[in-house]
Amino acid sequence: MQHYDVGVLALRGDDHAKKSWQPTLDWLSTQIPGVYFDLHTYDFDELDDAFKHNQLDFLLTSPGQATRIAREYQLNWLATQKTPYSSNATHSIASVVVVHRDSPYFYLRDIKHANIAAVSEKAFGGFLAFRYELDKRRYFNADFYENIRFTGPPTDKLLYDVLEGDLDVAIVPACTLENMTKEGLINRTDVRVLERRNPYDSVCDVSTGVYPNWTFAKTERASNEIGKKVTQALLDMPADADAAFSAGNVGWTLPASPVSVDKVFKHLDIHPLQKSKQEMLYQWLENNKLIAFACVFVFVMMSIYHVWVEFHFNRSKRQLENTLFELQERNSMLEHAQRTMIVSELGSSIAHEINQPLSTIKNYSEGVIRRLDQGMSPEDLAPVLGKIQHQVTVASGIIQRLRGLIKQTPTDYVTCDPADFVRESIALIEYDFKAKNIHLDLSIDGVPQQGQFDIIGMQQVMLNLLRNAKDACLENTGCNHNPTVNVELLYGLNEVVIRVQDNGIGLAASVTEVKEPFYTTKDDGLGLGLPICREVIEAHKGHLIMQPTKPHGCEVTVIIPIQREEQE
Repeated sequence: MQHYDVGVLALRGDDHAKKSWQPTLDWLSTQIPGVYFDLHTYDFDELDDAFKHNQLDFLLTSPGQATRIAREYQLNWLATQKTPYSSNATHSIASVVVVHRDSPYFYLRDIKHANIAAVSEKAFGGFLAFRYELDKRRYFNADFYENIRFTGPPTDKLLYDVLEGDLDVAIVPACTLENMTKEGLINRTDVRVLERRNPYDSVCDVSTGVYPNWTFAKTERASNEIGKKVTQALLDMPADADAAFSAGNVGWTLPASPVSVDKVFKHLDIHPLQKSKQEMLYQWLENNKLIAFACVFVFVMMSIYHVWVEFHFNRSKRQLENTLFELQERNSMLEHAQRTMIVSELGSSIAHEINQPLSTIKNYSEGVIRRLDQGMSPEDLAPVLGKIQHQVTVASGIIQRLRGLIKQTPTDYVTCDPADFVRESIALIEYDFKAKNIHLDLSIDGVPQQGQFDIIGMQQVMLNLLRNAKDACLENTGCNHNPTVNVELLYGLNEVVIRVQDNGIGLAASVTEVKEPFYTTKDDGLGLGLPICREVIEAHKGHLIMQPTKPHGCEVTVIIPIQREEQE
């Protein structure tokens, strides 16, 4: 007697598979004399291994498994079983998403963080159709599928785990739920099917589309002659045969088209005929060796060029940093030189400022001596000594301001009222204005407020602007000319404005020329005054504006932003 091995995918376990399919093999044996068919049950991996070792003559499995195997091995589809569960006799494979009746999940989109399990990632109706459905809807990313557990057969255990609360969601093949209910294994009302549908008037609830039924196929180990006999025997099986009843079908028909199954595999990028990206890369490299070599050569040369450019860039960067450091040092020296020049030009004003407290001290001292000669007690001299001490403090303050202005110190921002350095600058130069008969007036408007300022730098700015205004007034020798310099300090909402306006000869050059370093109209000038002023103001995030006034004169405006402190 001729012997043939038939492999069966046992989704619900070996015993259930033998009970369902052994009658079909017995039917074939009765229809084909002298032939015996031996049933072998497998899970997905075992079935792949059996094909790898050429151990089977025939195959009885799901369409997904048959399609995948047919793309790797010689496999002829003989017949597709007909289902009694829907109006489409050749389609009944689908995925069913089952939860407990008390589950909080009602839609597929709700199960993102659920505890989910399926039989195998290779199971078409038990997983792949489910993944295809979710992927079409773009519900979840790849991380979602990595958290799904694959328990292996039997499928029944998944539903038991849902009922016992060990599992939130079970993915099982179509009609598994109905068959277990019919067999008395579970109570149908204890579970729910998410997004239940019944395509083709199916009596089985499903959660996805339906695909072709199980297929009987022949491997290359069996002859074509026996394949024809098996096909004919299957097609001749009556709908009411015991073998059909055991397998849950109503006979067999010609093989259904696997196009819809191929579509699922292609969409999920797991079709057996699809090459991996690595394989495609190797094939391209094999077919385009010259281009690949050229690309590698260009890449190597670009890498070398990149290293060369980076080396020169870093060297240039270090050179620029050294140059910048030198420029900063020289700029600091120039600022110091310019401040020293200002102090030297204010010599007469400084001498007057110091002589005033010194003269007062001299007068008070002589008065003390006279009173001591007249026998006045030390207690009566205390007020006079206090006045002497006050004048010493005034003289000391003048000297300290001059030392701060001349000393080359790093920039130090302190909190102060801008009126302080404006008044101190005017005090240093006021005597010089009086000596030249130039009227100097200060007006302050707005609510006083404090800000962060470089006091020495701002004094240098004020002295530069006042000195330029004084020189402009002296050069204007017109008739009925009353030289005047007005200083305004305006407190705004978020800024302070310092404006110095004179009625001198006006701008002797264009605004553009005045902005250039080393440009000067004075015989002994360095041309650094306004550029240094502009640098100090910009360091305060402010700006300087120069414009002529009518009929003659010039107005310089300094605007510095200041953050007003909120008052409680």
